[in-house]
Amino acid sequence: MKKILTPTDFSPVADNATKYAFEIAAAFKSKLFLYHVYNMKKSDYDLNFSNDEQPFRKKVKFNMEETIEKFKDIITQKKLKVKTKVYQGNIFSLFGRTVKKDGIELIVMGSKGASGLTKVLYGSVAANALEKSKIPLLVVPPKFTFKPLRHIVLAIGHKEISPDVLSTLQNLVTKFGAKVTVLTINNAPNHNTKREENLDLDGVEIIYREVPLSKSINNSISKFIKEEGDCDLLCMVRRQKSFIESIYKKSITKSQVHSNKVPLLILPE
Repeated sequence: MKKILTPTDFSPVADNATKYAFEIAAAFKSKLFLYHVYNMKKSDYDLNFSNDEQPFRKKVKFNMEETIEKFKDIITQKKLKVKTKVYQGNIFSLFGRTVKKDGIELIVMGSKGASGLTKVLYGSVAANALEKSKIPLLVVPPKFTFKPLRHIVLAIGHKEISPDVLSTLQNLVTKFGAKVTVLTINNAPNHNTKREENLDLDGVEIIYREVPLSKSINNSISKFIKEEGDCDLLCMVRRQKSFIESIYKKSITKSQVHSNKVPLLILPE
């Protein structure tokens, strides 16, 4: 992972996710892209100033400069390469064109925010953007402090997963020497659904666990994470859905973002 993107709205939650991204970037010697995308409304436009001198634009640029100054010591200490950018656009441009143009391999962001990032994860536009993201997305809960990844839980169904989908997970477990627990939820207690096949993860200690369905799949996953107590990262695969499925089936990965207490890595299929 040579290029990591961290969207920011300059909130404390976004700052916390940025610090988490710094640790991942330092481990992989990655270049970090710290970007802020804004939508300038008519009410934000001041007719007393030219387009280039708009106070609103100057304010967001100042916020970015202030953020970099805040993290200057960490950036220097960890010898990080950080590129900042503030531009007018929407979340689709950030997760689409910008990600593709800059060759981003991982997005790290907070799960809540004071302004923009709230919409990113909870607004309808942003939720769709997350669903359409073509690259892995790591969501950091508020106030969660980074710690080396020693135990990763991979929550999956009973369908096979392509090795390409798991490449980011493979990179993380190799870099940090983490063990992986493969978790499946049995929603048919009268049937034997135990997963026997091995995942294609090289040199990784894998433990297979199956737990009964409790209220919902998301509730079952969260309950398992809480009871385990030592999970550093939850990983889920976002499956491609047909048009009919996208209408009638609730996204499990999207729902997990709302309630997760540990960082959540979403791998697009």
